[in-house]
Amino acid sequence: MGIDLETLFILAVLAFILFGPEKLPEYAATLGKFVAKMRQASSEMTRQYQDQNPFRYPPEPTLPPTPVSTCPHCQQTVTLDFAFCPKCGHRLKEDHYPPPPQPPLES
Repeated sequence: MGIDLETLFILAVLAFILFGPEKLPEYAATLGKFVAKMRQASSEMTRQYQDQNPFRYPPEPTLPPTPVSTCPHCQQTVTLDFAFCPKCGHRLKEDHYPPPPQPPLES
């Protein structure tokens, strides 16, 4: 639901004829202040309703912070899921790769 350009033009011409060029800016400013107050009151009522609404969704749970460590070579802070330091390239975990498979025992 919007006002197209033709309707807006007709309303502007009618307002110019009814109020005259002297009073039109004053009435437009008053109308703008009224619209601003109505928007503020509407947003205030919406916020109050949302605060008191018993059917609102609970807040999203926050994830725990990712544990971090430092590289022993360059002291770069990295998360524990890194196998190599992104700054210096040294290996951070020795157990990153699984051990090689053992040959089957022959009996």
